Amino acid sequence: MHDFTPGSFVRRAGALSRFAVRGMLGLAVAACAGQAAAAGANADACAAVDLSAAPAKPVPIRYGTTGGGEEPLALLWADKAAYPNNGKFYSLEVTEFTSTDRMTAFQAGQIDAGTISFPALVTAVHVGIDARAVAALIQVNKEDNEGAFAALDSSNIRDIKDFKGKKVGYYGPNTISEYWVKSALRRAGMKPNDVSFVSLPPPAQEQALRNGQIDVAWLARQFLFKATSTGGVQTIMTPFEATGGQNQPSLLIFFSPKFIQANPQAYCAWRKDYQQALSNWSANREAAYPKLIAAKYVTPFSAKAGADGGRSEGGVIPLAELDATMKDMAAARFMPPAMVQPAAKLVMPGYSLVK
Repeated sequence: MHDFTPGSFVRRAGALSRFAVRGMLGLAVAACAGQAAAAGANADACAAVDLSAAPAKPVPIRYGTTGGGEEPLALLWADKAAYPNNGKFYSLEVTEFTSTDRMTAFQAGQIDAGTISFPALVTAVHVGIDARAVAALIQVNKEDNEGAFAALDSSNIRDIKDFKGKKVGYYGPNTISEYWVKSALRRAGMKPNDVSFVSLPPPAQEQALRNGQIDVAWLARQFLFKATSTGGVQTIMTPFEATGGQNQPSLLIFFSPKFIQANPQAYCAWRKDYQQALSNWSANREAAYPKLIAAKYVTPFSAKAGADGGRSEGGVIPLAELDATMKDMAAARFMPPAMVQPAAKLVMPGYSLVK
């Protein structure tokens, strides 16, 4: 659903042996929240962290990226001079992973933080993986432009009710694109089995749509721009429309609570830089694109595809949105009801950007 252009700024991750992972990190969130509790249950623990004097060596933050949708975060290495805490208090070491390999690497202790979709976060916490969301990357909202479900102009598909009996392209089981379709079906009084889901990688969706392999495609922003520019393709619904016009998390940043507890100065310096990058990105995307292109995070073509995905101001995660989204996921039969949990369990008290 994002810009999947591989970049030379990352060290591509090799296949990780599942057999090498012998259990999960067992540290509970409560053990990581000592500083936050001391400052008060709802206080910002970073406010008490001294950033006036840097350590002798910056603390490495090993970060697992998706390679797309993370434009503001990518500014921390694409425009490093503008964010001097990177190299002073912390050193951001980025590796690109597939979603499965990223969490495998996290469990194996090979990364400290990374990018994660909301469904993947809920699943990880549910099964006991000690990862917690600390900031928002993409928020589905009215301004969100991360992509849309599209069909051919020549088809008779104009809204969700026309999906019945059709083949719908998505990114695979348990991905957020599946949730968006199922949420829309529920609101239209339909069932998940009223459509046939066809799993396809992002670049293959448009061609599959044009050659009749699927009737509806999920096209991420740059692919939607390409398809509509070529012609013959129309937007049917956005994620915001699919879920009834509700703001919701799409892509988040997670950290190991154990890492934050051991390195509060490095984490808080990173968080400060990330919020500044979000502000800079929001104020002037056009000026930032050349840096991202030079860093090979985005292509010149994708930079022309219009505004990127919606961003939550300051990277803040609204807990009420997490709760509402999980309930909708269960109601849409995307997520088992047993997986619904209080949103507060998905974040780290005191250190996460929440409201």
